[in-house]
Amino acid sequence: MLALGVVLLLLLFLFLGMPIGFTLIVVGSLGIFLVGGIDVFNGILSSTAYRSVNSFTLTTIPLFILMANFISKSNIAKDLYDCILKWIGHVPGGVGISTVFASAGFGTLSGSSVAATSIMSKICIPEMVRARYKDTFAAGLVASSTGTLAVLIPPSVPLILYAVQTETSIGQLLIAGVLPGVLLAILLCVYIVFSSVKLGSKLEKAPWKERFVSLKTIWPMVLLVLIVLVVIYLGIGTSTEAAAFGALGALVIGLAMKRLNFKSVMEAFKDATQQTAMIFTIVIGGYIFAYFFTLTGVGQDIISTIAESGLSKWTILFFIIIFYLILGLFMDLIGSMILTLPLIFPIIQSLGFDEIWFGVIVVLLLEIGLVTPPVGINLFITSKYTDIPVGKVFKGSIPFIGILLLTILILIIFPEIVLYLPTNM
Repeated sequence: MLALGVVLLLLLFLFLGMPIGFTLIVVGSLGIFLVGGIDVFNGILSSTAYRSVNSFTLTTIPLFILMANFISKSNIAKDLYDCILKWIGHVPGGVGISTVFASAGFGTLSGSSVAATSIMSKICIPEMVRARYKDTFAAGLVASSTGTLAVLIPPSVPLILYAVQTETSIGQLLIAGVLPGVLLAILLCVYIVFSSVKLGSKLEKAPWKERFVSLKTIWPMVLLVLIVLVVIYLGIGTSTEAAAFGALGALVIGLAMKRLNFKSVMEAFKDATQQTAMIFTIVIGGYIFAYFFTLTGVGQDIISTIAESGLSKWTILFFIIIFYLILGLFMDLIGSMILTLPLIFPIIQSLGFDEIWFGVIVVLLLEIGLVTPPVGINLFITSKYTDIPVGKVFKGSIPFIGILLLTILILIIFPEIVLYLPTNM
């Protein structure tokens, strides 16, 4: 009963607009005090803030965020999109396909759903509208695909957090997102081609000289990311070392290309610090809230109840999927993961599902929440940068949400798609 009351209080604070990190800290601390008393309260809170983030593997997050900020400040997104347009913009559906490829490429460079959506909204949607795509279709494509590809294809902050919280391999999880990201991109491109044929939406064919010249400004950053992935995949270095190399490489390339100056470098450090502080606050809150649930024994009771229910593991997985789809309607991706994994992950382990595979599934499920009301932050970001009403953005996103759900279904039926690269690292 106490656990239920604390959860309701948590939902109330979230509804009132309190940041998820501080909500978890306040509510979790209150629950610990009520269950364990002042001594347990002091013991847990005096050490949790330090121990929960005092991890060498967690340094991967600020380093990848810093790398993404250097790349973002270098204004490489526009060059990347223009380059892809010159190569494939003349084929049927080429502008839409270019949007998918550019989103996947910039997502690989940034690793942030929100950052990728905001930047690609400003760049891609006007070009798609000029190519005679409906603004609803263009906005829906960017809102639903850009962020998803950004959190699937490494570096991915949500996958890193999942790895740290569940004590699974960061390197394997990052690599596990590659083939699902490619699968999603292919499905999106197939749909775009079929949708675009009747519009005849394409650009004039660019001369070969312009195509090769367009590669000049993007190849250093693309090469850098490929090197980072190869370092992780081949085990040449840890994911943290790869992230450090990526951050330093992005800084050097940006300075060499004269895309970065002292002011932009300082802004990148400032933004990375703020983003890291936000994420680590959520992590600390998640640990405190998890301690509360451990003290109450609710998690073990739920696992025991499920084990004695007689339901098949696929039925239980179905309910978990529905749970995450509903949760995504009201909470952001990182907060949802930190809040629920201490409870859900032991259930997944007890059912015999692969932990790496489930990490990719969870990220995809919660990413759908970023393009569905009432929270749907990617919808609001796309609307803000394009002046397209949120309702129209959501309407345009519906078919692409269907493609995301189809991708999840395929990954459930064929988990080898997720596990092939990690098992061969």
